[in-house]
Amino acid sequence: MPNPTSMSSAVHVYRRFVPQPVRSAAATTVPAGVRRKVKGGLARTLSRREARLHRRALRRVRRAGLGQSERRTQAPDGRIGHVHTGLTVDLARRLDHDLVTQALDAAEVPWFAVPALDDRRLCLAVEVRDKGTVRRVLRALLEEHTGYVVSVSPSAADTREIPGSHMKAWKHYGKAKVIRLTWLRTDPTEHLWVGEDQGIEIEFWTANTDLPYERLIGPRPNRVQRAVPAEAPGIEIGLDRLSGYCDIDGDMDPTITLENFDVVRLEEITFPVDAVLLWQHPTPWGEELLRAALRSVHQYAPWTDVVHVVAQAEPPAWLKTDERISIVRAGPGAEWQLDQLPDVAEHFLLMRPGALLGRPVRPFDYFTPSGGTRPRRGPWNASESFAEWVRAAYSVTGRAAGHGYAAGPQPYRADILTRLGEAGARSLPLANDQAMPRVPGTHPMDGMVHHFGHVAGLADPSGEASVALHAALPGIRTDLERLLVRRDTQQIQFFGLGTDEARSRGGTGAVVSFLHQYYPVPSVFEYDRPQTDTEPDRHS
Repeated sequence: MPNPTSMSSAVHVYRRFVPQPVRSAAATTVPAGVRRKVKGGLARTLSRREARLHRRALRRVRRAGLGQSERRTQAPDGRIGHVHTGLTVDLARRLDHDLVTQALDAAEVPWFAVPALDDRRLCLAVEVRDKGTVRRVLRALLEEHTGYVVSVSPSAADTREIPGSHMKAWKHYGKAKVIRLTWLRTDPTEHLWVGEDQGIEIEFWTANTDLPYERLIGPRPNRVQRAVPAEAPGIEIGLDRLSGYCDIDGDMDPTITLENFDVVRLEEITFPVDAVLLWQHPTPWGEELLRAALRSVHQYAPWTDVVHVVAQAEPPAWLKTDERISIVRAGPGAEWQLDQLPDVAEHFLLMRPGALLGRPVRPFDYFTPSGGTRPRRGPWNASESFAEWVRAAYSVTGRAAGHGYAAGPQPYRADILTRLGEAGARSLPLANDQAMPRVPGTHPMDGMVHHFGHVAGLADPSGEASVALHAALPGIRTDLERLLVRRDTQQIQFFGLGTDEARSRGGTGAVVSFLHQYYPVPSVFEYDRPQTDTEPDRHS
């Protein structure tokens, strides 16, 4: 018996080419068995034609050499994933983009990139008239390099677990105005999985001739415009112009869009942003905090320009030095003089020991397009209101603080530090966060700098707070497991790894083991080193 998809296609063809009066007459004069035989023969013909076209598309995909990975593996949910050494979120996004665009090029299907509203995913546009060809070549691509397809508009996610090489994965394709292709990718340790929140979306644009010139109309809004001239010239554009999560690197291969879409996004950050990491604890667990911070920047903030390591101790031997990382020796209290770092950008992220990025972030998450900072609000209570930084901030600005600031990576402007010094603000004593017996409140420097910037109109406190954990917390293993499974926290801050209580309870070792699993991919800032998931003897 013909498969359901072929029979559905046969019925569609039958209704399309046989007029309604003739179908009505046939229904009353032609026996039902004859009608079924005609439709069955038509279905078999269409099935053979579809199989022939699929084989042709598959040959094109294979000739193009698409879909290379080191090996396949099974994801935790049972789906098929692909293993890549050195995998990053940005690399996975570029692999997906190159796969789809090269497949469309192999099938000679014109396409252009669209600045979608959700810039976690890259979006490509093709004309509706090419919809049949697009399905064949993409199904062939998903057979060669196993991935998944769902309908985005109208929404239908019931095919998310069906490999895209199966015809039933495309059952909503006929009505779909937007589809999404996803590939699950992981590193060799299979601790990091990428793809579920990304993928490539394909919009089907229709031609419109209501005006003297032909236009293409998009099926949904985007960040620029929904209608473009059909003859608009194509231009090259970097992926970072389409997604705020992409690496800002001119050496990367660009994509193609129409010149009408070459418009600065409302949330686009056009100035460079550096990262400043403090190195203070020459201990095994201290090295792991630094390594994890570098890996979190490499993995989740590829748009950073230069990483500055302010070393108050001898830098680890595994730390690389090249044009993307600067190591500066400094003494105690250097945090208050970060504006004097050689060649530091005006805007930078400050990451103290224990501060980590937990998932992909954009410059817009920390800075406004006009150059202001966006620090995260933190808890506020009676003890916080009597903190020393609150009195110091009031003495400098004449304005009382009304909230604290969350722990974790902090957005800074160098000129605010300079203006604070010129205003005569005194440098408050800074305690060792990794030796504190409990999670502290607002960091004194953050409170001073962000309050001063807020009063001056250079800071807009907002955003979500960090998750702050003390290594001596009795149930910390449960919290770490939750973070590892969900991977939905933007900022993480660890405290107290150097306390006797954390070491005796095994909390320090648990945090180090968590760091190895959460950040398994080496960064470009470190020399390779064999690493195990747990090293209890060194860190307990």
